[in-house]
Amino acid sequence: MGNVTRAEWRWAIIASFLIIALSSIPYLTGYLAQTPDKIFGGAVFDRMDYNVHLASILTGLRGEWAYPILHTHESIPPSYVKLFYIFIGQFGRIVPLSPYTLYEIARVACGVWMSLTMYAFASRFLFSIALRRTAFLFFSLGSGLGWVMLALKWLPDSNVSPIDFWLMDLYGFFSLLTFPHFTTVFALTWSGALAFLNFQRDGKPRDMIFSIITALLILYFQPFAVGILDGVLSLYAISRWMWRRKIIWREFVGLSFMAISQVPLLMYSAFTFWGDATWRSSSGQLIMLSPSPIYYVMGIGLVGALAFFGAWRLIRHAPDESWLLMIWMVAVAVLIYLPTQFQRRFTEGAWAPLSVLAAMGVATLMPRLRRLKGVAARVRYPYPRARGLIIMLIILIASASSLYLTFGGALIALTRNATLFDSADMMNAISWLQTNSQWQETIFTSEKTGNVIPARIGHRVYLGHPVETANYTVKVENANRFFSTMSDEERKTLLAQCDCRFVFYSLHERELGSFNFDSVNYLKRVYHNDEVAIYEVTR
Repeated sequence: MGNVTRAEWRWAIIASFLIIALSSIPYLTGYLAQTPDKIFGGAVFDRMDYNVHLASILTGLRGEWAYPILHTHESIPPSYVKLFYIFIGQFGRIVPLSPYTLYEIARVACGVWMSLTMYAFASRFLFSIALRRTAFLFFSLGSGLGWVMLALKWLPDSNVSPIDFWLMDLYGFFSLLTFPHFTTVFALTWSGALAFLNFQRDGKPRDMIFSIITALLILYFQPFAVGILDGVLSLYAISRWMWRRKIIWREFVGLSFMAISQVPLLMYSAFTFWGDATWRSSSGQLIMLSPSPIYYVMGIGLVGALAFFGAWRLIRHAPDESWLLMIWMVAVAVLIYLPTQFQRRFTEGAWAPLSVLAAMGVATLMPRLRRLKGVAARVRYPYPRARGLIIMLIILIASASSLYLTFGGALIALTRNATLFDSADMMNAISWLQTNSQWQETIFTSEKTGNVIPARIGHRVYLGHPVETANYTVKVENANRFFSTMSDEERKTLLAQCDCRFVFYSLHERELGSFNFDSVNYLKRVYHNDEVAIYEVTR
C-alpha cells in the first residue's frame, strides 16, 4: 500500500538487530560457559539437525557441491540438493572461518534479511506506520499460548508438548533462533509473493521473472517448500478471476511459466530422493504429521485471535490484495491436514500473513477503547497512551513463549547440560580421526557419538540421525546389540557389511554395554585417552 520511508527502514534495521541480539543470548551463554573440559556444541535447540547442517558446511569447505549424507554408512551418487549449507561452506573457502562461525554469520545475516523482508511485506498491506511496526513485532517476537498450557499442565495428548516449543517452521522468532535456511526460505517466499502482486498491478514481466527466480531458489534449498508459494499464488489468482468472472491471461501465462520452470528441478529432486535406495529410506523416515487442531489454536494464541478480527474486517469489503493474506491462511489450514508426510512443513512462512492480519485486527478493535474515554479522563490517562499501552501488553503476552525459549535455553547452556556440551577427551579423539582417516571411511558408533562426528570433522558414520541415517531403526538395534550382547561372529559380519574402518568407544557407547573390545582379535586399539578408545577393524 504505502511506501516505506527511510526513517521506517532505520527503525526496522535497529529493531531487527535488537531481536537478533535477544536470540543470540543462549549461544553466547553456551560459549561463555564452556571450560577446557566441557566444549559447547554450538546449538541449544535441535542439536541433531544442527549437526547435520554443520556436516553440510564442512562438505562445502572441502570444495564439494554434492550432498553426501554423512550420517549413514551408505554412499550415494552425487546429489545436488539441499545446497543451502554447502553454499555457506563454499563461502568459507573465500573467508576462512570455522563452520560454527560461518553458521552464526548465516543465522544473523539471513535473520536480518527475513526481518526486513517481513517489514516490506507488512507495508504492502498496511498504511499506518504504527500498524506496520505492530505486525513486525507480532512476527518477530510473537508465539502462542503454550506457556499457559504448561502452567495449567493441560496437554490434550500427553505425548505432544505445545507447538510453541518445537515447531520452529511456523514462528519467526523460533526460526531466527535456530536455522538460517528457514529464515531464507521465509524471505524468498514473501519476496516471490510481493513480486507477483507487483506483476498483477503493473504487468511488468521483470516482476514475474523475479517471482519465478525466488521459487527456483526455494526449490534448490528446500524442495517441498515451493509448494506453499505456488499454491498460495495460484489460489489467490483464481479467486480474483472468479470475482471478476474472467481469466486474466497475463497472470495465467505468468503462473504457467512459473510451474513449467520448476519441472526440471522437481524431476531431478524426485529422481534423487526416490531413485536411490539410501535417499528413498531417508526420505521415507521424514514424517512430520500435524498434531490435534487444538495445538494449532493454542499455538497461534493472541496473534491468531486478533488475526480473526482482521480477516473479518477484510471479508466485509470488496476483494483487494489483502485477500492474499486470508487465502494464505486457508491454504495452510488445508495443507497441514492433507494426507502427506510433510504436514507440519506447510506452516513455513505463515506467521507473516497471520501477523499482518493480527495488526488489522488491532486496527479493528482499538477504536472500541474510545468508549472508555470517560473512565480514562477520570483517572487522567489519555486514550492514545492507553491504546499504546494495551498494544504493548498484547505483544508482551504474545512473546512469552519466545522469551521462555530464550532465557530457558540460556539457563540450560549455563548449567553445561550434557546434551549441549562434549568432553575434551571426546573432542580430542575425534580430532585424531580427522588426522588419521579419510572422510569416506565409515566409523562405527552409537547414535549420540555418530551425530557429532560428521559435524566436527565431516567424516562418515554408521549411525547418527533419525532421518539422515538410512534404515534407522535397524541400525539403532544393531548398534545397541553391538556394544552389548552381539556375538563376535555377528560383530565381524556387521563391520564387514558396513565396511567400517574404526569403532569409536566413548561414554555414550558404554551406556549401551560394557563389552571388552581389547579381548577380541578383529579390533586393534589405535587410540585411547581417559574416556575414549578407538579401534581399527582388522581384516
